[in-house]
Amino acid sequence: MSAFRVVAMIVLAGAAGVSPASAQLSAHLPSEKLLVLPFMAEAGDSAASIQFTDGLRDRLAQSAKRWVQVITKAKLCEALAASGFPCDGMLDDQQARQLGRFLQVHAYITGTFEREGTALSAQVRSFDIGSSGMAASFTVRDTNPGTPAALAEKIAQRLVAVIRTSEHVRECTQERQRGQFARALAAARKAIAADPNSAGAHLCVATVYEARRMSVDSVIAASERALRGDSLNTAAWENIARGWQQKGDTAKMVDAFIRQLGADARNTGKRLGVAQILRQMGEHQRAVDLINDGLAVSPGDPQLLELKQIICVEGSLHHCTLEIFVDRASADSTLLADTAFLKPAIGAAQQVGDTQALLKFTGAAVRQFPSDPTFLKARGAAFELAGLPDSALAVYRAALARDPNDVATSLLVAKTMVDRAVYDTLEARRRREARDSVGLRALQEAFAVRVDSARPYVRPGLASSDSTQRLSAAVIMLTGGSKLAQAASYDRAYSWLDTLLQVVTPRVPTDTAGPRHQVRVNASFWYGLSSVLTLNKPYQDMTKLKTTDPTRCDVARGIFGRLTRTKSALQLGRRVHPPTADQMLGFVAQYERAKPQVQRAFKCSPALN
Repeated sequence: MSAFRVVAMIVLAGAAGVSPASAQLSAHLPSEKLLVLPFMAEAGDSAASIQFTDGLRDRLAQSAKRWVQVITKAKLCEALAASGFPCDGMLDDQQARQLGRFLQVHAYITGTFEREGTALSAQVRSFDIGSSGMAASFTVRDTNPGTPAALAEKIAQRLVAVIRTSEHVRECTQERQRGQFARALAAARKAIAADPNSAGAHLCVATVYEARRMSVDSVIAASERALRGDSLNTAAWENIARGWQQKGDTAKMVDAFIRQLGADARNTGKRLGVAQILRQMGEHQRAVDLINDGLAVSPGDPQLLELKQIICVEGSLHHCTLEIFVDRASADSTLLADTAFLKPAIGAAQQVGDTQALLKFTGAAVRQFPSDPTFLKARGAAFELAGLPDSALAVYRAALARDPNDVATSLLVAKTMVDRAVYDTLEARRRREARDSVGLRALQEAFAVRVDSARPYVRPGLASSDSTQRLSAAVIMLTGGSKLAQAASYDRAYSWLDTLLQVVTPRVPTDTAGPRHQVRVNASFWYGLSSVLTLNKPYQDMTKLKTTDPTRCDVARGIFGRLTRTKSALQLGRRVHPPTADQMLGFVAQYERAKPQVQRAFKCSPALN
């Protein structure tokens, strides 16, 4: 940030112009400098947050003056104004660190200020940017009721303890740098005695352990103790991550790096590296979540976006992939004319079931490539998903016209025709109650014609060598036949279901499981129902045959053979609705009881079976 260089010049110029008297006075001032920045707060609490921050700054300037110089608000406002910020303006972590370095401070304090009813709380973070040993993070609440001044006082007390302990932390660091490890550890012990959770002291111990080539476990343990005083300490998490890496535990290493990124969100390089590790581990969703966290603070970062797309596609994360395709199309409309873009974009939208995205991409595809059957079928699927079956059917028929031998498209036409055929049950009940049998029959016939018109498009699927297509055709036949039966169009239902049962007849005795068998069970129920309720007329026609009619026995065998098939079907399909199946089986039994009488009358040889 170039504006902060102006601040640096102001600070350095001020230092060059110090008078001898003031220079003599400064010799007695602590060398460590501390900056207190505004705490983030909700808009309604901004005034209270400013009051709290000012109070904390003033309290530290008084209670910690023996150990640290606290930058005054006047000097802070001067620096912020020179950089184009208001005096109490909020800075992100990157801006805060830059300002701290330009003001030549060794640590800076910031955080968030919150109000919950009458209680006040603050999440405090002390950033060590100059080996000050003043790293810390903690939360403080004031509830009696809370006031900004009282909260500032509580936090100041905690921070003074951190500041006082930092002297021993710096001593530990200096002795470690000189190679005096015993003295360094002694200084660290003094710091820990004063503040058992001193993050700086435990980190110094960790570095001594590392320098003395002690076990990795010791370094990890010391770094974990540092987190008790500063759970967001990036140096501690770095130590822990590298330690687990040395031990060969990739999962724990990654966990530590992710925790580190929680405190260093703008470290894009590390984020990309960790995301790549997660990708290699096969944890694609976790990698995308990590990248999304980075995009939240660095929107539009090209490196993050590029890696996100790679991981989403590779991991079959369809929502994520679709999101990227939509964003890219919005940014560059020329992509909607590129098949290399449209095909995967449509595929992603289909996987997710996103109606709007599918309509958008398929619409663009058929405009650019109106003769492509693949795009036409995808367009039809989009219309189906949007609840527009008429439009879907028109598109499927257009695709089939371009390739009449495409069985899959023929089945799409059939399925759409059957699915869009809806029997008006309310109107049917009205006509029944009005005893309008003619009108009811017309309503049933119109519905039956709509369903029946799909049969030519099902036939290629029933004859296909592809078992998947045969099963799809069988399901369409079951849907159409059951719809016809439910509309009391039993004669047409019988025709559909009789054909279907021949298609799904068991290939081997053990063929009693799977989707094909499930189709057979349901089809058997509706076939049995339709067969019984349409049997009376052909049965009566049989009984009217003369005993001299040469066809009488063949007709009779057809009727009783049908009864045998019907009985078997009802027994298999009984699980669909036992009361109805049992009632139909009772009718079958009545017909069967008449078989001996028919045999005697017709004198068939061989006898009727």
